Amino acid sequence: MRQGSLKWFALVAAAVILTPAMLTAAPAGQAKKAQKAQKASKPQKKVPPFSFQTSVDKPGAIYKKGETITLSGQMLEQGKPVKGKFMRCDTFVNGVRKGRKIVPSEETVVITGKLDEPGWFSMILTALDENKKPIKIPKDRWNRPYTGGIGAMVAPEEIKPSGTEPADFDAFWKAQRAELDKVPVKATRTEVSVPKQLQGKVVCYDVKVDCAGGMPVSGYLAMPAKAAPKSLPAVVSYHGAGVRSSYKPVWQGRNAIAFDVNAHGIDNGKDAKFYNDLSANELKNYSHRGKQSRDDFYFKGMYLRVMRALDYVKSLPEWDGKTLIVRGGSQGGGQSVVAAGLDPDVTLCVAGVPALGDHAGWMVGRQPGWPRLYTVKNGKPSDEKVRATAEYFDNNNFAKRIKCEIYLSTGFIDFTCAPTSVYTVYNSLPDGVKKHIDTTPDRGHDAPIPTGNKRVNNVINKK
Repeated sequence: MRQGSLKWFALVAAAVILTPAMLTAAPAGQAKKAQKAQKASKPQKKVPPFSFQTSVDKPGAIYKKGETITLSGQMLEQGKPVKGKFMRCDTFVNGVRKGRKIVPSEETVVITGKLDEPGWFSMILTALDENKKPIKIPKDRWNRPYTGGIGAMVAPEEIKPSGTEPADFDAFWKAQRAELDKVPVKATRTEVSVPKQLQGKVVCYDVKVDCAGGMPVSGYLAMPAKAAPKSLPAVVSYHGAGVRSSYKPVWQGRNAIAFDVNAHGIDNGKDAKFYNDLSANELKNYSHRGKQSRDDFYFKGMYLRVMRALDYVKSLPEWDGKTLIVRGGSQGGGQSVVAAGLDPDVTLCVAGVPALGDHAGWMVGRQPGWPRLYTVKNGKPSDEKVRATAEYFDNNNFAKRIKCEIYLSTGFIDFTCAPTSVYTVYNSLPDGVKKHIDTTPDRGHDAPIPTGNKRVNNVINKK
């Protein structure tokens, strides 16, 4: 670990101020003040059995260094205050838990604190029953309890990448590009069905494209029927983590070349058992496979497919030769950043809650983005080889090379792709690049990206 990182971590640790109010139920005066604060949670159309009404005392939940942050939350049952149960409140700084308190469900909990360094401050609330046991969501595949929360960012524009850029970063990816170029852009495609209302208007194909790395690019391609040469913008969509088929992007294909690419080069349109079996066997824990070597790491093959998907749509006679959009969420957002960093023909990047960034986060005392490739103990990585590999696949380094306009999003209670890891990508973008980040204080990994989606629609529809 670099000496500078040790010093920085010491500053972050010292900056955390846990006031008495942080882990106690709110006094009457504070509760009244909190209720008047801006409410970040908007009521849902369908009210869940248990939910949380949360608020933050500053619009947008963006604070200056040293400024006091006040977060509050109340537990609800069927949208109304509940008595006789309990609520657990966990407080975090940069994704690291700093405190826990259990309070009666009828109370409003108020958390205050401040950071003297750039970072992320948050609280997570969990519904507990009369015996102080978590109330689980019925039939939830992950056996999760009902939770809610809210967070805030402190001087996020000053959050810097935790890792370093390898001296041969460009040389490494230039070599991968050269290997890819040895494989001709050759595709097979089979026409597949579209919804009845689009028949005769949109065509869709199941496509396989030859690629270096052992697996082809696999996706569904849609575009207007009988499109004229050089008439269409292109949109390539990348998938989040998991194992699944591509989706048929038929509605986007009304006005554009739309190519939805699955993450693994696997067959599309199979039954659930096919993908479940792959996830449990050949692709189990793929995100950490081969991580001790940059040449063996699973994401090298995925990034080759990212580039080859772009090669393919650019080879289509219908592409206008000008507009090339990449988009995705989570792992797909990470791939979109990689696409924009490696292919200068990309004109617009929309990356929701992007993963694969700030891999060295624990080295400076903050949670890295997914997939969190290694841990840190006593200032040292759990595996030095993995740490070295991670730098070649960190979105902070790809972001430095982006020239197109880019839109990101993050939620301030996202513990999958920490908001600090999203901001390091945002802050790594070159000066002069048009950029925007959508932020949602009370959302996690489902945080929306309305500005980026609107921009894509406007480009495709030529507004």
